[in-house]
Amino acid sequence: MKYPSKLLYPLDIDPRNSEFAGPYEIGYEHLFQLFPNLDHQFVPLEVGAMIENGGISHLELTILAVLTRWLQPKRILEIGTFHGWTSHNLALQLDDDAQLVTINLPDGQRPRLNSDAWNARYFPVSEPQLLFEGHATANRIIQIKADTANLNANDFSDKFDLIFIDGSHSFAYVENDTQLALSIANEKAIILWHDYGKPAHWAGVTEYLHRSSREGKLWPLYWLHYTDLQTSLVLYIRGLKFSNISMLPPQP
Repeated sequence: MKYPSKLLYPLDIDPRNSEFAGPYEIGYEHLFQLFPNLDHQFVPLEVGAMIENGGISHLELTILAVLTRWLQPKRILEIGTFHGWTSHNLALQLDDDAQLVTINLPDGQRPRLNSDAWNARYFPVSEPQLLFEGHATANRIIQIKADTANLNANDFSDKFDLIFIDGSHSFAYVENDTQLALSIANEKAIILWHDYGKPAHWAGVTEYLHRSSREGKLWPLYWLHYTDLQTSLVLYIRGLKFSNISMLPPQP
């Protein structure tokens, strides 16, 4: 697996970040600094003409696919399968010996942790048709039907290089899923969250990531949202640290 060689210091992104502790907004130029030649990656995508409510956008899917192709991970974890659109397209970027594990709540089961309001409309009532079924990518995909609140590191046989968190968006589940991800992520892993910056619907994602960043638990976080890079994706690069010990997040 490939890995970035450096982090972007928030004040180098924008000096006005001096009183903020992230997630810090970055644009394409910053993304290409983190992942050199990312803009030279060409990826196959298989998408529909419309984005189904509850899925990620075409731009977000493209960014995830390009990152996957650049990183060349051997194991990907996706929390929140939905209809498998993201699963299928990420698996398209993998070598034959790589694997994607995707987790979704069992059909008809309510989550154990608090997850109401906007989240409830996406609880699986009946078994959905998964878009990767019948495709070659299905050979690289393993689906787990489970409540992530009932899982821990012992439920997985190996660590993951890339993790995408897009399950229930309540604070309780974003916290739970993040802690689960960190427990099964490689020391050098990339973790992304979806639906940050939409507090009217997904307050839990925004609140948890903002708080974790302010407290220095997940720092720095990069929000892929500056200028033309308008996504709700937040990126964390595990393992890389700033060499200067004074480069710490501002305290609340």
